[in-house]
Amino acid sequence: MGRSFFELEQNIKVRVNEGTELTLQSSKINQKVEKYILHTLQLILEKCGRSDLIEMTYTITKELCINGMKANQKRIFFEERGLDIADPDDYSRGVEEFRNEFSDEMNEVYGKKAIQRGIFVKIYLTYSDDGLCIEVVNNTPIAAEEERRMREKMKKSMAYNDIAEFYMDNMDNTEGAGLGIALIMILMKSAEMDPNLFRIYTLPDRTVARCEVPFNANYVSKREQKAGT
Repeated sequence: MGRSFFELEQNIKVRVNEGTELTLQSSKINQKVEKYILHTLQLILEKCGRSDLIEMTYTITKELCINGMKANQKRIFFEERGLDIADPDDYSRGVEEFRNEFSDEMNEVYGKKAIQRGIFVKIYLTYSDDGLCIEVVNNTPIAAEEERRMREKMKKSMAYNDIAEFYMDNMDNTEGAGLGIALIMILMKSAEMDPNLFRIYTLPDRTVARCEVPFNANYVSKREQKAGT
């Protein structure tokens, strides 16, 4: 039997108070998972004295989770339809079918299929008094066409300061993932954060989306840490 939210809540609180990092894992996104994510971020940011960032970091984390989980479910959908996700024509056809058929019920069904196949998304939250690093990792690589489209949306969104304006200009060719990525970039810009602190990259066995949120000028980014070693 699964543990109640109260039990999970108490467990998270202890882990946040005792440590500097936390890992969450799921194969689908729903209200229960969203509540779990929000509660965790609230505890972390309250501990770090940055409750003002709860809404922004929750939106970013949720969007990255939705993107990762949908990418995983999309892969299963393509396999079931006999479509090659690496083929541009099959990809365009499959994405259109997936988008038209996707629903809350489908999310639940494909979430269970993902669990059965060992496909999931992990959220790594690393925090200190200087900043928070959000990493969302799904244990499948994204297709080359999907990566190309995401990077195109990241580049395009740099020219916008308003998500509604971006959507109106791109409504004919914007998937949910593209809109979510644009939202993250625009949120970061509005908070005067360096957009380079948001990265998405794919490896042979996984895809990683990382967003770093500095709390003060002492924060050292992952890229700076790597350059200093």
